[in-house]
Formats: sequence, structure tokens, C-alpha cells
Amino acid sequence: MINPKKFKKSSHPVMFFIYMLLLVIVISGIANALNLQATYDKLTTIAGEVESSTVAVNSLLSLDGIKFIITSAYNNLIEFVPFASLLIAAISFGIALKSGYLKTLCGKLNKKIPKFILVFLYSIVCIIASLDSNVGYVLLLPIGAVLFMAMNRNPLGGLALGFASTAAGHGAGLFITSLDYNLTSYTEASAKLLDSDYLVSQSSNLIFIIIAAVLIAAICTLITEKIVVRKLGRNQLEDEEEFVVEEAKEKKGLIAALITTIICLIPIILMLIPANGNGFLGLLLDKSQDEYSKMLFSSDSLLMTNMVGILSFVLALQAFVFGVVTGTIKKIRDMVNFSTDYLKSLGGIFVLIFFAAQLNAYVTQTNIGVVITGILSNFISASKFSFIPLILIIFLFSMICNILLPGSIAKWAIMAPNIMPVVMQANISPEFAQLVFRAGDSITNVITPLFSYFVIFIGFIEVFTKNKNDFSIRRCYKLIFPYFIGITFIWLLMIICWYIIGLPIGPGIYPTI
Repeated sequence: MINPKKFKKSSHPVMFFIYMLLLVIVISGIANALNLQATYDKLTTIAGEVESSTVAVNSLLSLDGIKFIITSAYNNLIEFVPFASLLIAAISFGIALKSGYLKTLCGKLNKKIPKFILVFLYSIVCIIASLDSNVGYVLLLPIGAVLFMAMNRNPLGGLALGFASTAAGHGAGLFITSLDYNLTSYTEASAKLLDSDYLVSQSSNLIFIIIAAVLIAAICTLITEKIVVRKLGRNQLEDEEEFVVEEAKEKKGLIAALITTIICLIPIILMLIPANGNGFLGLLLDKSQDEYSKMLFSSDSLLMTNMVGILSFVLALQAFVFGVVTGTIKKIRDMVNFSTDYLKSLGGIFVLIFFAAQLNAYVTQTNIGVVITGILSNFISASKFSFIPLILIIFLFSMICNILLPGSIAKWAIMAPNIMPVVMQANISPEFAQLVFRAGDSITNVITPLFSYFVIFIGFIEVFTKNKNDFSIRRCYKLIFPYFIGITFIWLLMIICWYIIGLPIGPGIYPTI
């Protein structure tokens, strides 16, 4: 006889996505029948022209909705960005893993660097990697698992740390990136609705986000060491390494990999040097921009659009050289077999990705996220809040909106022109409102199944779980929830302290006007 409790515990996360799909279909039908809609101000151009826009919830129970469900499955999968990124990264990661390169490298780092510092550095790297939507999830997450295995720790701890740092640290960072450019353009246009001369600098949040990156990495490290590692225990996965390599050869292999890295960096650096024309110099830059930082981090630069491919190529080359020197790779067929073996272990992720892609497309088709964002933005606009209560409500609503509408730019394009008048009338600077938004917007990335890379995280949990019957959506959330609480506390504490004390959030920019 089947034990219901045991069945529920061992239920595969695929069922979670199927339940969510059914829920979205039903809710869309009910919301459409109730004529749920939102009317909000929308910037029609970046110059600041505003028009009223009305959006209603589309029903997936209608004839058009049923047609969409039947005909869109293929396109939903192909257009789901993590699908291609994971496939590209997996080919190189498989070579790096099976050749012994990653295991050797992480083992050496573990011997040279104290665990606490190593965990902190890994978290910082993941936060920085959030400037590209793919790298942190498809490459750094599995590297974190291998790193923790080298420490004789459960690899699930490395996955949770990497995902929390990358996802919830999305609004932080050490550089001005395309996120800053896109957000500030809407912030400035919205501020000009009240003050036509108001200008917003792309560096307006720089001081705050740098300090936030350090503090988020610190709290993630603390949670990992004091809670997650103790709860998960030691590494229980069997060592799949088939090769026994002498320490002297390992050292030669790592040196050869380092030399390979330097050789690879030379052409990459040359392609990052700005130059006129369409030559080799500056090839990876967006030459349509007038500032170097914009050329580098623009969403149209070849560097940003091909970051996964570039880093995957370098990683594969490092692993190949290491394997040849140490003898773990003797012919090209070995590399193909390494990649193939690793891809076999990822089969479960691709099944999850299919259903996650459908869920993402269904919610987008229904407009539920847009409608809720519009309704909450109107609530802020019509409210009489000011000072800290206004800041808290923007923070909270940004978190809620991100659960249903992941994607910073899409939400801020709706929220900014609607909330900016009440923000500026409360003597809160538009730059600080933008900062509050990006904090709340980042936090719920770690818990919403609509965040595209959430499925990558839970997929890797399955890969590195010893007993597959223990793999469940509940376990994934239990792993990530301590980070969600800790990072929320850090973001909120920083925002309130900065506002009360009046510390600069960027060069010459303060919380108040």
C-alpha cells in the first residue's frame, strides 16, 4: 500500500511546475471573467512622453488561450534563454570535470586558502557574475558544487551559496553595468515629469551597490558556514574520477592551464581595446556607445551577449591542455566522451526546463505580472505614505511584483513613471527610489519559479543529490530559504540606515533631494 506522506516527500519537482501551469490556467480564466485589469502611465519613449495604458488579464481557458497552449510548446522551449546557455556550458564543463582539471584546481585552492575566505571569494565572484544573466548559473553553480566537494562538504551547499549570491545579489555589484544604464534611463525620464532639468547619472547607485556586494557575500558566507554546511554534513557522493594522476603531473598540468589562460586573454583583451572601424581591436565592444563602460557592458556588446560562449571555450581549452599534460586526455574522442557523459547526468534538468519554459510563457501570455505590477504601482502613486513607510512599501511591492514579473527593466518601466511623483514630493531622490527598487527586485529571484534560472538551480540539485528519492521542490526551498531571509535583512538594513544617516549612495548622490 502506498504511503501518502512518502509519496508526497518523493514527488519530483516536475510535478510542481505542472501544478503551477494548471494554477496559472485556472487563475487566468477567473481573473479574465472578473475583468481584472490595470491602467497606468507608461513611458512611450525614453525622452519622457507619457500615455495611459490599460492591460487586462488574458484567459488561457478561452479559444485563443487553448490555441496558444497547443501551438506554442516548441517555441517556448527554444526561446527559453537558459536552455541554449546550459547546453553550451555543459560541453566545456564536462571536459573540465571528467579530465580532473576542476577537481585538481579546487583541491589546490582548498589547501592554499582558508575555507571561510574561499567561500567568501566564491560568493563575491557569483555576485559580480550577475552582470551577465547566464554565466553565474550555468557555469559557476556547478563549479561551486565541485569546490565544496573538494572541501569534503556536501555539494548542495555550493549550489545554494552560488545561486543565492548570483540571484539575490543581482542588484549589487562592483561595476556600472547595463542594468544601471537601463534603469537610470527610465528613472531620469520619470523624474523629468516633475523637474524637466533633472539628470540621473549611471553611477548614482555605485557606492551603495559596492558595499552591498561585500555585505551580501559576508552574510552568505556566514549562513553557509553556520547553518547550511552543518545541516548538510560532509560530501556523500562517490568519487567518479577514473584517473589517478601523480602530484608532479598535476602541478605541470595546472601550470600549462595557466599559460593557456594567459594566451587566451591576449586576443580577448585586444578585442576590448576601443578603436575606430570594424577591425579586430574593439570587436567585443558596442561601438555605437560613446563611453567605454557603456561599450563594455551594453546589452548589445559582443562581450555581454557571448559571455557564456567565451568563458566556456576558455574553460574547455584549459581542461584540454591539463588533460594532455597529465595524461587524462589522450585523444579527441576522450573529450567527446567526457562531454557526453556529463550531458547524460543533466537529463533531468532538460525535462525540468521544458516545463519551466511553458510556465514562463503562460504567465507572460496572461499578462498577470504586468497587471499586478500596474495595480501596485497605482497604489503607491495614490498613497499618502512618505519617508520610511514609503520606502518600505516600494521595497515590499518590488519584491511581490518580481515574483510574478521577473525582469528588472520591464517592471521599472511601469513603476518608475507612476511612483516617481510621490517619491519626489516626499523629498526622496529618484536615484534612491531606484536603489530601493533594485534591492527588492533582486531578493525574490531566489524563490520565484518564474525566474528563468531558478530551474537551473533545482536541476543541479538533482544532479548532485546522492539519493534521487530525496530530490524534491521542498528540499530546494529549504536549502535556499536561510539565504533569502539573511539577504533580505541585509538589503533592508542598509536601505534604512542609508536613509536615516543620509550617506551617499553614489558620487554626489544622497537619499534625499
